[in-house]
Amino acid sequence: MLFNSWGFIGVFLPAVLILYHLASRLVAFRFATSVLAIASILFYAVWNVNLLPVLLASLTLNYLLSYGLGSKADSRLRRFLLILGIGFNLGLLFFFKYAMFAASILTGVSGIEIELGNIILPIGISFFTFQQIAFLVDVYKRETYERDPVSYVLFVTFFPQLIAGPIVHHREMMPQFTDTRREPLSTSLSIGCTIFIIGLAKKVLIADNLALVASPMFDASAVGQSPDMLSAWAGVLAYTLQIYFDFSGYSDMAVGLGRMFGLRLPWNFASPYRATSVIDFWRRWHITLSRFLRDYLYIPLGGGRVMPARRYVNVLITMLLGGIWHGAGWTFFLWGAVHGTLIVINQAWRRRRSRPVLPKFLCFALTMLPVVLAWVLFRSADIDTAGRIYLALIDTSSLPGSFGIAEARQFAYDIEQQLTGLGSGSGLNLAAAAIWLPVAAAIAFLGPNTQWIMERVSAGLQTPGYPSPLDGGT
Repeated sequence: MLFNSWGFIGVFLPAVLILYHLASRLVAFRFATSVLAIASILFYAVWNVNLLPVLLASLTLNYLLSYGLGSKADSRLRRFLLILGIGFNLGLLFFFKYAMFAASILTGVSGIEIELGNIILPIGISFFTFQQIAFLVDVYKRETYERDPVSYVLFVTFFPQLIAGPIVHHREMMPQFTDTRREPLSTSLSIGCTIFIIGLAKKVLIADNLALVASPMFDASAVGQSPDMLSAWAGVLAYTLQIYFDFSGYSDMAVGLGRMFGLRLPWNFASPYRATSVIDFWRRWHITLSRFLRDYLYIPLGGGRVMPARRYVNVLITMLLGGIWHGAGWTFFLWGAVHGTLIVINQAWRRRRSRPVLPKFLCFALTMLPVVLAWVLFRSADIDTAGRIYLALIDTSSLPGSFGIAEARQFAYDIEQQLTGLGSGSGLNLAAAAIWLPVAAAIAFLGPNTQWIMERVSAGLQTPGYPSPLDGGT
């Protein structure tokens, strides 16, 4: 059940809002949280009820382990429980998300066919796994704790952030769930609906139309076709903007949904396409994932407290794991490797005492160009597909020899067809690119972001240590 589906907007969401607010105001706040927890479980079950036991098993074991971690047991037992919990969560994630990829690698190396059958990936497993690992580590450090099973279920499964994040901390969410002081219902609904509509517009009006430009080019390349240079660049730039508006839109919808229930979720983006370094980009893109990788992987590896060479290794390990977290495939591995290498270069540059001061526009260009090119790996079905697209990006021989009056008339006609909704939709339509790329780019690079629009009402949570998103951008 997608946030932009009629079933969600017209049936599920209104029903849950009515039940929750009636229960919290007329019955008991404790009952209202139970209603929300049950609704979140039902929301997950709609995706695939056969995979619901995976989520329930994960919830049960992690809750029991957290109970032991929060006890007064000796340090060795608590450390064992932490290792067991992390191992269970990573093992669960590995089986469902990476087992088939690992089997294909072993088959290629050994020549022995390894048949695992059809393993269905539970929706949102990457998010609720990381969220529970963070919770176990925080309980182990005595930074948080949760004895109430209903509250724990709600913390993990709260439906606005269950499927696509943001990845939240227990300590930033649970005080809100247990705070019986509520703002006026009209305030919660007006603020929440406004943010939700902004996110919905990003997804439906911008991202989905950009997909009509990007997907045909990537899909054609996946089956062996080589795009021409203009089509390749149009598709790559369209995907660069599509993935941002899609994910940013979902994150905004999550914040808006949370606000409808009187809860503040963390903002997940802070104008990343205005970054002037790759380090800055990762402090603005998918902030809650960057926070998780920093706090639970990079810092435990030694972070920036070690010698530069070791620090660079830590960065590479962190970004490699961040890459494969997004998907099981060599393209995601290489995408993480590319960004890890870029961050290492950025860090080494910053350590130079005599480095020249570069103009801001040059810093922006040196940041966005590799980010755009790396998205090719992220979107491509395999490495061969990415290779065909990279070659097409520099293949000047595929450019048209001339562009005269006849071609201009045809191009204008194609744009008219797109604007009137009469385009055939077959293949990559450069007219669609001519319409949507400038619009999306103008909004991304020049327009106000959701946080800036909603600044006066404190609609979401700012992540400490990360840039404020109130500097424009979308």
